[in-house]
Amino acid sequence: MLESNTIGDVQDLTDERREYLEGLVELHEIEPIAFAFHVAQDFYREKQIAESHASGGTIEDVFRPPDGPIEVYRVPSPLDLTEPDGKEEVPEFEITEELQAAIDERLASIRNALETGKEDSRRALDPARRESFQRSVSSFNPEDYPLDIPEEISRMECNIFGHICPVVFVGESITETSEIRRSGRYISFKTKIRVVRRDNYTCQSCGKHLRNDEVEFDHVIPVARGGSSEEHNLRLTCFDCNRSKSDNPEI
Repeated sequence: MLESNTIGDVQDLTDERREYLEGLVELHEIEPIAFAFHVAQDFYREKQIAESHASGGTIEDVFRPPDGPIEVYRVPSPLDLTEPDGKEEVPEFEITEELQAAIDERLASIRNALETGKEDSRRALDPARRESFQRSVSSFNPEDYPLDIPEEISRMECNIFGHICPVVFVGESITETSEIRRSGRYISFKTKIRVVRRDNYTCQSCGKHLRNDEVEFDHVIPVARGGSSEEHNLRLTCFDCNRSKSDNPEI
């Protein structure tokens, strides 16, 4: 991108992507204000990036989450635009001449992609991204990207998505004492009841139906590795499945 001074590419439309773009055209015909809001999000984000760069800021300043570090658990999201009835709320905003031009350009681009079967997202590389990419290239250190991941790190990975669960950073199990770790295993009676009802007296590993005296509470992320005894980190298992797990998290 630095050599070509271009960002984006040309891709063949998949059936899923074609359906999505056709939905946007239909949205423009049925609810033009909703389509305008769809375009406005990217339009004003790009303006924000340009203004930040002009004032000495970086593109990272714009994209950095405003509500704290990722390892801090927060709910609900402050960006939730869903109304109580489940319908998405579209904020009111003014459609300026600049925004209308961006709307027309986006609509023309979508229709061209549907006609040709190819989606062309190429555009000139803006100064803010060029500066960010140059910093990344100049500070690149191959040793920070090993080909082999250490076992200590791989054991903290999510089995589905591959990322390291944020609870690993919160727990700080290395600095905990054994007394603190044991106290973290306490599960309140109310939590136990909720987990039993949620999992319907069924082992979540092998599917065996459990009697009252067979119920075992398993920490999805082990306490020794920073896992909590809250409901979202607990599941029902039978004796055999719970003992075979050891300290290996199954996320």
